[in-house]
Amino acid sequence: MLLILCALAVVSQLYLPLPILPQLAHDLRVAPGVAAGVVSAFGLAYAAGFMVFGPLSDRLGRRRVMVWGLAALALVSGTIAWTDSAPMLIAGRALQGFIAAAFPPVVIAYLAERGTTRQRTWSVAWISTAFLSAGLLGQIYGGTVAGRWGLGVAMLPFALVYACTALALSMTPADTRQASGPSSWLAGYRPLGRLLADARLRRVYGPAVLLLMCFVTFYLALDIHAGAALHAEGITSLTARAVALPAFLAPLAVAVVMSRVGAQRMVMVGLCTATAGLALCAWAGTDHLHGLLGASVLFVAGVGISVPSFIARVAGLADAPARGLAVALYTFVLFVGASLGPLLGQITAQWPLPYTLSLLAALLGMGALYVFTGRNAAVSAMGPA
Repeated sequence: MLLILCALAVVSQLYLPLPILPQLAHDLRVAPGVAAGVVSAFGLAYAAGFMVFGPLSDRLGRRRVMVWGLAALALVSGTIAWTDSAPMLIAGRALQGFIAAAFPPVVIAYLAERGTTRQRTWSVAWISTAFLSAGLLGQIYGGTVAGRWGLGVAMLPFALVYACTALALSMTPADTRQASGPSSWLAGYRPLGRLLADARLRRVYGPAVLLLMCFVTFYLALDIHAGAALHAEGITSLTARAVALPAFLAPLAVAVVMSRVGAQRMVMVGLCTATAGLALCAWAGTDHLHGLLGASVLFVAGVGISVPSFIARVAGLADAPARGLAVALYTFVLFVGASLGPLLGQITAQWPLPYTLSLLAALLGMGALYVFTGRNAAVSAMGPA
């Protein structure tokens, strides 16, 4: 339970500033685009850190990497609370994002190596649910706490969670499985070219870039274009986000049906569901606000189905010696996309809301088509039954 809470607190750091970007720009006396750098700096460094700490945990052990990573994250998060200049805040957020990457990929591997098959399946499913729920809960927390007392104050409870988790992990038994990786740490990256050359894996990595980019851009666009209309209806931006929270229980449903349906089909279901949700949101626009919010639940459910399905697809396609690196590369591209979301939100800020949402639906639709054409190619290659 503590690991699930920590997972929620770590990933929420990415989304925490999103609801208060205009307020942050005003407080720091910078342009909105510069304030968005507080999100992008964290996200890009976070994504880069996956490629470092995932392989590092193979050599040093899962528990050791998490304990030292969380201890450092608690220290950096507490220090950022006293930062009041834009350059220092952006630099601090980049450092914070890089260190935060020591937890998510490592805790998945840590849990996947412990317990019975059923325990491993459900523990990873709950951790995935926490990671995904952070996309909305982090924004709700940010709007509620950071919006009232400031971004720095909002980070202090998170720092306490990181410190408590590091302490609890330090008192657990040592890792039971020690990795037998290559003699050189850099040698662990040699399979990278082979992974990128695999057309089946490219059909995972390509759509993964789009997934969280569209998610982040969607809620930024909702605030910019529909915030006033929602407020007039008595619906706050936080309520608009909370409506979709039940959809982030989707990874638990995925854990139940994955063995029967298969990862490839679940990826298609997730992407098509998310695309349909965005298309309905674009159709509803600000003229049908309740329809817009209802369709947002469908979109978020599609995201919730896609993320764990992509993980299962990557794990199934990659050879065992390169599986850890393949999953780390997936998380890297996933959060690179999340980091690009604020930039796309700023680029489309002057567009009408239906145009922005139509663009997002088109991007995810192309991602779904890319996956589907790969499936057809694989079926054709098998020849007639």
